[in-house]
Amino acid sequence: MAASVLFACGLNEQKLPKFVHISEEANIDGSFLFSCILGQRLRISNAGTVLVCLQQNYQHYFHAGMRLGYNVNIFLDKTLNVIDPLTDMARKGMKSKWLRDERLVTKYILDDIRNYVSASAEQRISTTILVDNLAILLNLGATKEEILQLCYELAELPKQYENLTVITKISNCDLNEAIDNNVAKLGTLRIRAAQLKSGASRDVDGKLLIEREVLNNAVKQEDNEEAVQQNGGYELEQVRKEVLYKVNERSIKIISPGELGVKV
Repeated sequence: MAASVLFACGLNEQKLPKFVHISEEANIDGSFLFSCILGQRLRISNAGTVLVCLQQNYQHYFHAGMRLGYNVNIFLDKTLNVIDPLTDMARKGMKSKWLRDERLVTKYILDDIRNYVSASAEQRISTTILVDNLAILLNLGATKEEILQLCYELAELPKQYENLTVITKISNCDLNEAIDNNVAKLGTLRIRAAQLKSGASRDVDGKLLIEREVLNNAVKQEDNEEAVQQNGGYELEQVRKEVLYKVNERSIKIISPGELGVKV
């Protein structure tokens, strides 16, 4: 189920890391992870969510959610705000603001996110910003520098608002290494959806490589995470984990490497 995926990735808690980055290798679809995260955040009472749809339109998340047991329409324009350039472009054509000036695409996204957050973050117990996916901004005309600047600006929001989390995703990360690696450095949790080295398998679709930076025991006792990150993260310890996954029609199965009965 979705809960097992989030638990394996360390995303099952009500309070999430301030910045999380998800990477997809070429020919790997990690959208199931985004759908799991979205469903978990929506189920938390009075938690706000901002969904930026770049790879798929809003209807994709509706259908994915229904397969996983939740209906995003119930939360739309209540605790869920959606930025959907694809639908806007389809409806308005060349009159869409997203096609006016390719140099302004990332600015429009950032402005819309800031407007939603400033209007509701103070009334929510937490706010999660989900951006799916950064690579599509290249197709809309944004440069690598503009995408990185957008992510730098997003990483500043958790410093301004309490209990705010930013989660970004990029596809073809092995082809967009410069963006992928630089964005990943903004946070303490990185998840990479990767292919199996052994090739295709009936029982497994791929693997999740999870890298998390955690405070060492001495710093945990001082409860000084923000100060440590500002000092360059010298007191952080890196923890790595690898799990296998299988996406079924209405669930996702997590498998530990070496588990009996799994053929890879």
